Amino acid sequence: MGREVSESCIDSLLTEMVSTYCNRFYANKPELAARWIEAIGYQVGHQLSERYTMERPRFSDHLEAIKFICKDFWFELFKKQIDNLKTNHRGTFVLQDNRLRWLTRMSIEQ
Repeated sequence: MGREVSESCIDSLLTEMVSTYCNRFYANKPELAARWIEAIGYQVGHQLSERYTMERPRFSDHLEAIKFICKDFWFELFKKQIDNLKTNHRGTFVLQDNRLRWLTRMSIEQ
């Protein structure tokens, strides 16, 4: 049985982390705060994807990996599939989630 954490704990942790990076660590450098937050998100996503694919055979191509992310992985994390999948003119995949739970309580002060 895997370890579980309450969703409200994750929400609180994310809110406090973003607030701390934006208002304390890098209050005068919002672009640096954004880079650090993005780097943390990338690392967490990377580790989660490794954990969820540990028991699976290797993906044969990029499309198979993207399908796994959009259907299985996203559903495991957010209890829903991704809303939209596109590719840009350079072959970069763009995944769209219109109601990403981890960001619903975040706001940008202007």
